Amino acid sequence: MSLLSRPPANEQLESEASRITDPIERLQFLQRQSVAVPVAESIQPVNAVAPERKTGKFLRVLCFTLILAGLLAPGYQASDAADAVNPPAKPGFAASPADVVPNIWIVDKSAEYETYSNGLRIDDRYAVSNDPRVFYPVYQRGAIDPDQPEWRSEPAGIVYHTTESDQAEFEPSQNGELQRIKKDVLSFIRRNHCYHFFIDRFGQVYRVVREGDVANHAGYSVWANGQDVYVNLNSSFLGIVFETQTQRSEDMPSANQAQIHSARVLTQMLRAKYHIPAENCVTHAQVSVNPDNMRIGYHTDWAGNFPFFELGLKDNYTVPPPSISVFGFDYDPTFVHATGSRIWQGLALAEDETQTGAIASGLTVSEYRSVLRKKYKEIIANLKAAADDKENHHAS
Repeated sequence: MSLLSRPPANEQLESEASRITDPIERLQFLQRQSVAVPVAESIQPVNAVAPERKTGKFLRVLCFTLILAGLLAPGYQASDAADAVNPPAKPGFAASPADVVPNIWIVDKSAEYETYSNGLRIDDRYAVSNDPRVFYPVYQRGAIDPDQPEWRSEPAGIVYHTTESDQAEFEPSQNGELQRIKKDVLSFIRRNHCYHFFIDRFGQVYRVVREGDVANHAGYSVWANGQDVYVNLNSSFLGIVFETQTQRSEDMPSANQAQIHSARVLTQMLRAKYHIPAENCVTHAQVSVNPDNMRIGYHTDWAGNFPFFELGLKDNYTVPPPSISVFGFDYDPTFVHATGSRIWQGLALAEDETQTGAIASGLTVSEYRSVLRKKYKEIIANLKAAADDKENHHAS
């Protein structure tokens, strides 16, 4: 959740894109219009490939497209092929496998602070309670039954956010202003129960909403791993927000080294405590959806430059957004404009998964999306009915 509103979509671009029926050609069109990076013109539509060969050919074409886009981008510098998958960590942060979570325990605890064995220190002076996390629904990927979810209670993942709040110059002469802005933002998110944790510009970690309670950080959202599908992640995922603004430039990072270090040790602690897999550590832009127009990216914070690797995580930008392939959501030029080539790969792969599912079902892509969307709308209706019942029960 960002504290600023989302920029309006480019209606002319959106109209032109909507007339392109092939999803891969449409993505290429949006890429060209958003960042003016030439794309290879010899790429054939994915639906022209036989089903059993389509995925392999698509991946080869995709790799070629991304390589060419990188070569033509201003300021491009060649790097090892492995760097494209696991970009090197910045100095001072050692790389570690994302599936390895160190053993972490609490070393010291008082009414105001907690200290952990990995160096994490959490300020508890601003912690507040909210609605308790009792149970939330989880759906089985590949066999979604809107009426028969599994119910769980422990946090299943982490969503990373940016405050999008005012930013003073990060220098000694601005200490007073930096502190004033921090206190204003912290007061706002505490009052509105927005996140579980807040990382200020000096790297200090504050607990806001207690982990056993729900924070209002993800709203309408969708994520899935290989087995489980999560809808509306307020209850199922923890929210961590950085005091920063999302920036698109790779050489103007949105998080400083102090924030990255704190986010790394905080992520380690939460993953160890709740057995959270790396694939369930995602950004708000990846999970945010708009049910009104069935598009992803309603919020675009951390849309393209989140430091996954520096936090000891895999690059989840390359994962196909499950909102597209599981529930038939679409995307618009605003979202593509806010992202970089890392997430383009995930978008393209999600489109490919959608086409594969349509072929397997004997449906057109449009018909297949309608089937997926119907399941999503049934789930949302059930969740809304359950929330209304809970509210009526409390009122009586």
